[in-house]
Amino acid sequence: MGAPAMGLGLPRCEAEYVPPSGWLHERSGGRLMDVFPRAHVRWALQERRLRVAYQPILRADDLQIIGHEALARMLTQQGSVLDAEAFIDVASEIGLEPRIDADITSQVMSAATRPGPFAASHGKLFLNCSSAFLLQPSCVEQLLDHHRRWLEAWPGVPKDSTPWVLEITERHLDTDPGRLQSNLAPLLDLGFELALDDFGSNHSAFPYLLELPIRYLKFDKTLVQAAADNQRGAQILRRLHDMAEDLGIIGIAEGIERKEQLDKVRAIGIVWCQGYLWGQARGLLDMPAG
Repeated sequence: MGAPAMGLGLPRCEAEYVPPSGWLHERSGGRLMDVFPRAHVRWALQERRLRVAYQPILRADDLQIIGHEALARMLTQQGSVLDAEAFIDVASEIGLEPRIDADITSQVMSAATRPGPFAASHGKLFLNCSSAFLLQPSCVEQLLDHHRRWLEAWPGVPKDSTPWVLEITERHLDTDPGRLQSNLAPLLDLGFELALDDFGSNHSAFPYLLELPIRYLKFDKTLVQAAADNQRGAQILRRLHDMAEDLGIIGIAEGIERKEQLDKVRAIGIVWCQGYLWGQARGLLDMPAG
Protein backbone atom coordinates (compact mmCIF):
# COMPACT_ATOMS: atom_id res chain seq x y z
CA MET A 1 0.00 0.00 0.00
CA GLY A 2 1.11 3.57 -0.56
CA ALA A 3 2.22 5.75 2.33
CA PRO A 4 -0.19 8.31 3.68
CA ALA A 5 0.04 11.75 2.19
CA MET A 6 1.82 14.03 4.64
CA GLY A 7 2.53 17.73 4.34
CA LEU A 8 -0.92 18.60 3.03
CA GLY A 9 -1.31 21.61 5.26
CA LEU A 10 -3.52 19.57 7.58
CA PRO A 11 -3.17 18.95 11.32
CA ARG A 12 -0.15 16.75 12.01
CA CYS A 13 0.11 13.91 14.53
CA GLU A 14 1.98 14.19 17.78
CA ALA A 15 5.42 12.76 17.04
CA GLU A 16 6.25 11.28 20.45
CA TYR A 17 2.97 9.67 21.45
CA VAL A 18 3.14 5.94 22.25
CA PRO A 19 -0.09 4.28 23.41
CA PRO A 20 -0.06 2.12 26.55
CA SER A 21 -0.18 -1.65 26.36
CA GLY A 22 -3.71 -2.98 25.94
CA TRP A 23 -4.85 0.42 24.71
CA LEU A 24 -8.19 -0.66 23.30
CA HIS A 25 -10.87 -3.14 24.24
CA GLU A 26 -11.87 -5.35 21.33
CA ARG A 27 -15.31 -5.34 19.77
CA SER A 28 -17.96 -7.23 21.72
CA GLY A 29 -21.25 -8.04 20.07
CA GLY A 30 -20.50 -5.51 17.32
CA ARG A 31 -20.04 -2.67 19.84
CA LEU A 32 -16.93 -0.99 21.21
CA MET A 33 -16.74 -1.42 24.97
CA ASP A 34 -14.98 1.91 25.58
CA VAL A 35 -15.14 5.34 23.98
CA PHE A 36 -12.36 5.56 21.42
CA PRO A 37 -9.51 7.73 22.82
CA ARG A 38 -8.42 10.71 20.75
CA ALA A 39 -4.73 10.02 21.22
CA HIS A 40 -5.11 6.63 19.57
CA VAL A 41 -6.27 8.26 16.33
CA ARG A 42 -3.13 10.41 16.34
CA TRP A 43 -0.98 7.37 17.04
CA ALA A 44 -2.58 5.34 14.24
CA LEU A 45 -1.96 8.11 11.72
CA GLN A 46 1.62 8.65 12.84
CA GLU A 47 2.43 4.94 12.75
CA ARG A 48 0.63 4.40 9.44
CA ARG A 49 -1.81 1.88 10.86
CA LEU A 50 -4.63 2.67 8.42
CA ARG A 51 -5.55 0.07 5.84
CA VAL A 52 -8.09 -0.16 3.01
CA ALA A 53 -10.88 -2.71 2.76
CA TYR A 54 -12.90 -2.99 -0.45
CA GLN A 55 -16.62 -3.79 -0.45
CA PRO A 56 -18.14 -4.74 -3.82
CA ILE A 57 -21.01 -2.80 -5.37
CA LEU A 58 -23.21 -4.98 -7.55
CA ARG A 59 -25.98 -4.72 -10.09
CA ALA A 60 -29.12 -5.80 -8.31
CA ASP A 61 -30.55 -7.78 -11.22
CA ASP A 62 -27.66 -10.14 -12.06
CA LEU A 63 -25.29 -9.48 -9.11
CA GLN A 64 -22.39 -8.56 -11.36
CA ILE A 65 -19.74 -6.47 -9.60
CA ILE A 66 -19.59 -3.00 -11.14
CA GLY A 67 -17.33 -1.28 -8.62
CA HIS A 68 -16.04 -1.16 -5.05
CA GLU A 69 -16.24 1.18 -2.09
CA ALA A 70 -12.91 1.78 -0.35
CA LEU A 71 -13.36 1.68 3.41
CA ALA A 72 -10.92 2.81 6.11
CA ARG A 73 -9.73 0.27 8.66
CA MET A 74 -7.36 0.66 11.61
CA LEU A 75 -4.84 -1.99 12.65
CA THR A 76 -4.48 -2.05 16.45
CA GLN A 77 -1.36 -2.89 18.44
CA GLN A 78 -2.86 -6.32 19.07
CA GLY A 79 -3.23 -6.94 15.34
CA SER A 80 -7.02 -6.75 15.18
CA VAL A 81 -8.80 -4.56 12.64
CA LEU A 82 -11.34 -1.86 13.52
CA ASP A 83 -14.07 -0.57 11.21
CA ALA A 84 -14.12 3.16 10.52
CA GLU A 85 -17.28 3.60 12.60
CA ALA A 86 -15.14 2.91 15.68
CA PHE A 87 -12.89 5.93 15.20
CA ILE A 88 -14.09 8.27 12.44
CA ASP A 89 -16.33 10.44 14.64
CA VAL A 90 -13.49 11.03 17.09
CA ALA A 91 -11.15 11.84 14.21
CA SER A 92 -13.68 14.37 12.93
CA GLU A 93 -14.00 16.00 16.36
CA ILE A 94 -10.25 16.64 16.60
CA GLY A 95 -9.81 17.75 13.00
CA LEU A 96 -7.95 14.68 11.75
CA GLU A 97 -10.56 13.24 9.41
CA PRO A 98 -8.99 15.00 6.38
CA ARG A 99 -5.72 13.24 7.23
CA ILE A 100 -7.53 9.90 7.17
CA ASP A 101 -9.13 10.80 3.85
CA ALA A 102 -5.73 11.77 2.43
CA ASP A 103 -4.18 8.50 3.59
CA ILE A 104 -6.94 6.22 2.29
CA THR A 105 -7.42 7.96 -1.07
CA SER A 106 -3.65 7.87 -1.60
CA GLN A 107 -3.53 4.13 -0.93
CA VAL A 108 -6.48 3.38 -3.21
CA MET A 109 -5.41 5.55 -6.12
CA SER A 110 -1.82 4.31 -5.93
CA ALA A 111 -2.98 0.68 -5.97
CA ALA A 112 -5.11 1.41 -9.04
CA THR A 113 -2.00 2.24 -11.08
CA ARG A 114 -0.77 -1.36 -10.80
CA PRO A 115 -2.11 -4.58 -12.36
CA GLY A 116 -4.62 -6.28 -10.13
CA PRO A 117 -8.28 -6.24 -9.11
CA PHE A 118 -8.47 -2.44 -9.39
CA ALA A 119 -6.93 -1.85 -12.80
CA ALA A 120 -8.62 0.40 -15.35
CA SER A 121 -11.21 -2.15 -16.43
CA HIS A 122 -12.52 -3.18 -13.03
CA GLY A 123 -15.26 -0.63 -12.46
CA LYS A 124 -15.88 2.37 -10.26
CA LEU A 125 -13.94 3.10 -7.07
CA PHE A 126 -15.91 4.98 -4.43
CA LEU A 127 -13.69 7.12 -2.18
CA ASN A 128 -15.16 8.34 1.11
CA CYS A 129 -14.31 12.03 1.52
CA SER A 130 -15.23 14.63 4.10
CA SER A 131 -16.09 18.15 3.01
CA ALA A 132 -13.14 19.34 5.11
CA PHE A 133 -10.86 17.25 2.88
CA LEU A 134 -12.51 18.32 -0.38
CA LEU A 135 -12.30 22.01 0.56
CA GLN A 136 -8.51 21.85 0.98
CA PRO A 137 -6.87 22.99 -2.30
CA SER A 138 -3.81 20.87 -1.51
CA CYS A 139 -6.02 17.80 -1.11
CA VAL A 140 -7.70 18.43 -4.45
CA GLU A 141 -4.23 18.75 -5.97
CA GLN A 142 -3.31 15.40 -4.40
CA LEU A 143 -6.30 13.78 -6.12
CA LEU A 144 -5.35 15.42 -9.42
CA ASP A 145 -1.78 14.19 -9.10
CA HIS A 146 -2.89 10.62 -8.41
CA HIS A 147 -5.26 10.79 -11.38
CA ARG A 148 -2.41 11.91 -13.66
CA ARG A 149 -0.30 8.99 -12.46
CA TRP A 150 -3.20 6.63 -13.10
CA LEU A 151 -3.54 7.91 -16.67
CA GLU A 152 0.20 7.46 -17.21
CA ALA A 153 -0.01 3.88 -15.92
CA TRP A 154 -2.89 3.07 -18.27
CA PRO A 155 -2.18 5.02 -21.49
CA GLY A 156 -4.95 3.26 -23.40
CA VAL A 157 -7.68 4.67 -21.16
CA PRO A 158 -9.50 7.72 -22.60
CA LYS A 159 -8.57 10.87 -20.72
CA ASP A 160 -12.22 11.60 -19.96
CA SER A 161 -12.70 8.14 -18.46
CA THR A 162 -12.17 7.77 -14.73
CA PRO A 163 -13.18 5.24 -12.08
CA TRP A 164 -13.18 7.78 -9.24
CA VAL A 165 -16.36 8.55 -7.32
CA LEU A 166 -16.06 10.99 -4.42
CA GLU A 167 -18.52 9.77 -1.82
CA ILE A 168 -19.66 12.44 0.64
CA THR A 169 -21.54 11.39 3.77
CA GLU A 170 -24.55 13.40 4.86
CA ARG A 171 -22.99 14.21 8.21
CA HIS A 172 -20.31 16.18 6.37
CA LEU A 173 -22.71 18.34 4.38
CA ASP A 174 -22.12 21.37 6.55
CA THR A 175 -20.65 23.71 3.97
CA ASP A 176 -21.99 25.81 1.12
CA PRO A 177 -22.58 23.47 -1.86
CA GLY A 178 -21.63 26.22 -4.31
CA ARG A 179 -18.24 26.59 -2.65
CA LEU A 180 -17.78 22.84 -2.68
CA GLN A 181 -18.61 22.60 -6.38
CA SER A 182 -16.20 25.43 -7.19
CA ASN A 183 -13.39 23.67 -5.36
CA LEU A 184 -14.17 20.36 -7.06
CA ALA A 185 -14.43 21.83 -10.58
CA PRO A 186 -10.95 20.64 -11.70
CA LEU A 187 -11.85 17.09 -10.67
CA LEU A 188 -15.33 17.15 -12.19
CA ASP A 189 -13.84 18.38 -15.46
CA LEU A 190 -11.71 15.22 -15.57
CA GLY A 191 -14.66 12.90 -15.05
CA PHE A 192 -14.65 12.48 -11.28
CA GLU A 193 -18.20 11.79 -10.10
CA LEU A 194 -20.03 12.59 -6.86
CA ALA A 195 -22.10 10.38 -4.58
CA LEU A 196 -24.11 11.20 -1.47
CA ASP A 197 -23.74 8.56 1.22
CA ASP A 198 -26.25 7.56 3.93
CA PHE A 199 -29.08 9.38 2.18
CA GLY A 200 -32.22 9.19 4.30
CA SER A 201 -30.39 9.22 7.64
CA ASN A 202 -30.56 11.99 10.24
CA HIS A 203 -29.53 14.96 8.10
CA SER A 204 -30.98 16.71 5.11
CA ALA A 205 -28.97 16.67 1.90
CA PHE A 206 -31.58 18.12 -0.44
CA PRO A 207 -29.73 21.45 -0.98
CA TYR A 208 -26.82 19.43 -2.34
CA LEU A 209 -29.08 17.61 -4.76
CA LEU A 210 -30.14 21.01 -6.05
CA GLU A 211 -26.66 22.47 -6.56
CA LEU A 212 -24.15 19.64 -6.94
CA PRO A 213 -23.92 17.29 -9.95
CA ILE A 214 -24.67 14.21 -7.87
CA ARG A 215 -24.43 11.02 -9.92
CA TYR A 216 -25.07 8.40 -7.22
CA LEU A 217 -27.40 8.38 -4.22
CA LYS A 218 -26.58 5.77 -1.61
CA PHE A 219 -29.65 4.97 0.46
CA ASP A 220 -28.94 4.57 4.17
CA LYS A 221 -28.80 0.96 5.35
CA THR A 222 -31.32 1.57 8.13
CA LEU A 223 -33.90 2.65 5.57
CA VAL A 224 -33.04 -0.21 3.19
CA GLN A 225 -33.39 -2.78 5.95
CA ALA A 226 -36.63 -1.25 7.21
CA ALA A 227 -38.10 -1.43 3.71
CA ALA A 228 -37.95 -5.22 3.86
CA ASP A 229 -39.68 -5.34 7.25
CA ASN A 230 -42.58 -2.92 6.98
CA GLN A 231 -44.71 -1.22 4.36
CA ARG A 232 -44.00 2.29 5.61
CA GLY A 233 -40.27 1.82 5.14
CA ALA A 234 -40.83 0.38 1.68
CA GLN A 235 -42.96 3.36 0.66
CA ILE A 236 -40.34 5.86 1.81
CA LEU A 237 -37.54 4.05 0.01
CA ARG A 238 -39.63 3.77 -3.16
CA ARG A 239 -40.35 7.52 -3.17
CA LEU A 240 -36.67 8.36 -2.70
CA HIS A 241 -35.74 5.98 -5.50
CA ASP A 242 -38.36 7.49 -7.81
CA MET A 243 -37.00 10.97 -7.07
CA ALA A 244 -33.44 9.87 -7.84
CA GLU A 245 -34.53 8.21 -11.06
CA ASP A 246 -36.39 11.34 -12.18
CA LEU A 247 -33.20 13.34 -11.59
CA GLY A 248 -31.09 10.91 -13.59
CA ILE A 249 -29.28 9.75 -10.45
CA ILE A 250 -28.32 6.11 -9.90
CA GLY A 251 -29.61 4.76 -6.59
CA ILE A 252 -27.51 2.35 -4.53
CA ALA A 253 -29.02 0.32 -1.68
CA GLU A 254 -26.57 -0.08 1.20
CA GLY A 255 -26.54 -2.53 4.07
CA ILE A 256 -28.12 -5.56 2.42
CA GLU A 257 -27.65 -8.54 4.71
CA ARG A 258 -30.58 -10.82 3.88
CA LYS A 259 -32.11 -12.12 0.68
CA GLU A 260 -35.45 -10.56 1.66
CA GLN A 261 -33.80 -7.15 1.57
CA LEU A 262 -32.36 -7.82 -1.87
CA ASP A 263 -35.78 -8.97 -3.09
CA LYS A 264 -37.37 -5.73 -1.83
CA VAL A 265 -34.67 -3.60 -3.47
CA ARG A 266 -35.25 -5.38 -6.76
CA ALA A 267 -39.01 -4.94 -6.47
CA ILE A 268 -38.59 -1.20 -5.88
CA GLY A 269 -36.32 -0.94 -8.91
CA ILE A 270 -33.03 0.12 -7.30
CA VAL A 271 -30.35 -0.96 -9.74
CA TRP A 272 -27.17 -1.13 -7.62
CA CYS A 273 -26.60 -2.59 -4.16
CA GLN A 274 -23.97 -3.55 -1.60
CA GLY A 275 -23.82 -5.23 1.79
CA TYR A 276 -22.65 -8.12 3.92
CA LEU A 277 -24.92 -10.55 2.06
CA TRP A 278 -21.91 -10.94 -0.26
CA GLY A 279 -19.31 -11.08 2.49
CA GLN A 280 -17.20 -8.69 4.53
CA ALA A 281 -15.10 -5.98 2.91
CA ARG A 282 -11.63 -7.32 2.12
CA GLY A 283 -8.15 -5.87 1.98
CA LEU A 284 -6.21 -5.60 -1.26
CA LEU A 285 -3.96 -8.56 -0.47
CA ASP A 286 -7.03 -10.75 0.04
CA MET A 287 -8.46 -9.93 -3.39
CA PRO A 288 -7.94 -12.25 -6.35
CA ALA A 289 -5.59 -10.92 -9.00
CA GLY A 290 -6.89 -10.30 -12.50
